[in-house]
Amino acid sequence: MAFDPVLMIMQPRHLDESINSLKENIDIPKAWFRAYTEPQVVAQMNKFVRETNFSHYIVMGDDGIVSREAADTILKYGEMKEYDVFTGWMNMHLEKDGSYSKESTICLGWIPEFKDPEGPVRDEYPPWQSVSWVHSLPPDKVIRTAMANFAMTIAERELFLKFPLQTHKLGRASDHHWSYRLQRAGVKVYTHPDAFIKHLRKGWTPWRHNWLVGNVESEIRYENMKWGNREDYV
Repeated sequence: MAFDPVLMIMQPRHLDESINSLKENIDIPKAWFRAYTEPQVVAQMNKFVRETNFSHYIVMGDDGIVSREAADTILKYGEMKEYDVFTGWMNMHLEKDGSYSKESTICLGWIPEFKDPEGPVRDEYPPWQSVSWVHSLPPDKVIRTAMANFAMTIAERELFLKFPLQTHKLGRASDHHWSYRLQRAGVKVYTHPDAFIKHLRKGWTPWRHNWLVGNVESEIRYENMKWGNREDYV
């Protein structure tokens, strides 16, 4: 099957910077899952995967600014058969002065068991590599990372069918839930220094800027789809 990817965007907020970067720098079909809670959006995305037939699906959060270089890098490596899952990576958050956090979203090694059945806490992730460490790597270095952190995370359709998206019982951390299951099944996740996406989150707490969930009707908006809008996906 020819490489025919689609971008699925989780959109609980309306962030113009992120929206504009996705529209301007990624020339593939897009589905915007707008104003859903996290449990709702993963259910809608799983339904979309089942009912469409793209070769690859890409999961993207709504608070990242994607450059053309990052998008091209992720699509280039995502098409390669030797990489089960390929993902972009980000600064963990922005500091008060607008600078990048020390931590990146890349972590190496094994995702540990978590104690609370509701879901993991922050110290139950592997150590985060620093942004400076990633930028110090050779330009052709492909990195195996533990976390597929939904920063343009790409995989073939069959993988999403085998490992559908889910949240933990607490109703969030779907990226951890998916990465945890993939790792225990022997599925490997990779990234690359050039796949950097600027993360707009402010500090460690959830960022509820321009919050859509509960304030507008949930819907899926389609862009560049050959068949146009499909109401049965809404």
